[in-house]
Amino acid sequence: MIGMIGGNTKAQLAALASLKANVMIADSKLNIIYMNDAVRKLLTAAEHDLKKELPRFAVDTLIGSNIDIFHKNPSHQRDMLARLTKPHSATIRVGSHSFDLHVTPIIEGGKTKAFVVEWADAKERLLNLDYQNQMAAISRVQAIIEFTLEGEIVTANENFCKTMGYTLDEIRGKHHSMFVDSAYAASSDYAEFWSELKSGRFQAREFTRVGRNGKKVVLNASYNPILDEHGKVAKVVKYATDVTDRVFAVTEIGSSLNQLAEGRLDFRLEQPFAADFESLRKNFNDAVDKLGMALSSVAETTVRIDSGTREIAAGANDLSKRTEQQAASLEETAAALDEITANVNSSTKRTEEARGVASRANQSAVESAEVVSHAEEAMRKIEDSSQQISNIIGVIDEIAFQTNLLALNAGVEAARAGEAGKGFAVVAQEVRELAQRSAQAAKEIKGLIQTSTSEVESGVKLVRDAGQALKTIGDFIIEINNHMEAIAASAKEQATGLAEVNSAVNSMDQTTQQNAAMVEQSNAASNALAGEAGRLRALIAQFSVGTAQTSALRQVGRAMALPTPRASSMR
Repeated sequence: MIGMIGGNTKAQLAALASLKANVMIADSKLNIIYMNDAVRKLLTAAEHDLKKELPRFAVDTLIGSNIDIFHKNPSHQRDMLARLTKPHSATIRVGSHSFDLHVTPIIEGGKTKAFVVEWADAKERLLNLDYQNQMAAISRVQAIIEFTLEGEIVTANENFCKTMGYTLDEIRGKHHSMFVDSAYAASSDYAEFWSELKSGRFQAREFTRVGRNGKKVVLNASYNPILDEHGKVAKVVKYATDVTDRVFAVTEIGSSLNQLAEGRLDFRLEQPFAADFESLRKNFNDAVDKLGMALSSVAETTVRIDSGTREIAAGANDLSKRTEQQAASLEETAAALDEITANVNSSTKRTEEARGVASRANQSAVESAEVVSHAEEAMRKIEDSSQQISNIIGVIDEIAFQTNLLALNAGVEAARAGEAGKGFAVVAQEVRELAQRSAQAAKEIKGLIQTSTSEVESGVKLVRDAGQALKTIGDFIIEINNHMEAIAASAKEQATGLAEVNSAVNSMDQTTQQNAAMVEQSNAASNALAGEAGRLRALIAQFSVGTAQTSALRQVGRAMALPTPRASSMR
């Protein structure tokens, strides 16, 4: 196998085996034919990690295997090696390991006989390259300066020189104290500062330094002691960022905020900031302008609020008075309604009683009419009886007349008889006298009967008139009773209506009381609002803005200093 690469190859391989370089040889078909001990150790150390990506990888079986096992796309490497006529360097990554490969083709008679590959672990080189790139990146954005342990300047990058206003030649070899004021450079604090660095303790914070022509420069920096291979402090490297513009902006804004905290709205940041912070200055000034305008607007609104509060208070006062008057009127109305209701109820009761009396009177009238009717009937019977008695008296009078006539005839006959008729004449005379007395009595009785009849007729007429009068009285009583019923019904309706009115008045009284409570609440709210307006006035008075705005605020203060009308208390 080894004989394929030339006659003196054995001696060359012996020499390669003694080298510390990691050497591997592959034939023209890319089969591995040689590995020295150094490359074996290198790959053996990485074997565990390589197997994660190349499970069949084994250092002990590499001899005789093809280099394709190291590549995912072997065709690319094969094409490149087939055209290779001079040494070529490349870096491959297998798993987590990176290797630098230096491939040299061995060509005899115009044909490639073998490839000598020198392996190297690329980790340290790549790590150093990464560190270099990082340092280059840091150097592009930060100011970097290097000092000896005594504070002498060794070197500085362009950013540092530009920040401080010097060239490297102007500062190299000079002491760090050139960047601080003389008082601090002579102080024990400055000596302690370097003592700390020499002992290996870094210093990091914002430092105020002095640039060319005494320019004040503020650096956010760290002084870093750098150790040598023996762990001893060898030098000090400072990494810094120029924050002068930021500090200036922060300081100016802080001062302006203090002015703002004291109520000074007429303060502005007049000195321009660096470009990165200029918008901040403008925004601050714009914010203060808008705050001043807003405060002026608030002041004007406060005046309107105060005016509205006064109007509300005056309205509440007037409403309170009207509510009190209305409440008093409602109380009087309620009392009057109560009295009227009582009177109506009493009238209703009296009407009911009158209805009862009228009903009883009507009943009595009916009964009296019946009695009169019976009396009239009795009078008629008496009249009939009187007529019959008168007829009988007439008969008696006729009888007496006939008796008298007979007695007269008997006397005549007795006279004719002479003495014999003397006794009969006496009897006839007595009969005659008796007849005359009977006729006289009958005449008297007849006169009495006629008088009685006349009286009875008058009584009948009177009884009839009494009956008619009683009937008329009954009709009147019935009419009165109807009127009394109508009055009673009307009184009930009035009582019901008055009850409803009384209920409505009571409801109105309750509503009035509620209105009174709401008026009190409105008064309290308006007073509270007036108090808040007063506090707002006091707050506004703390601010000082532009001349015109200050004048407006003073007018607000004077307007709001007027007393707020108070509403009278409600019952």
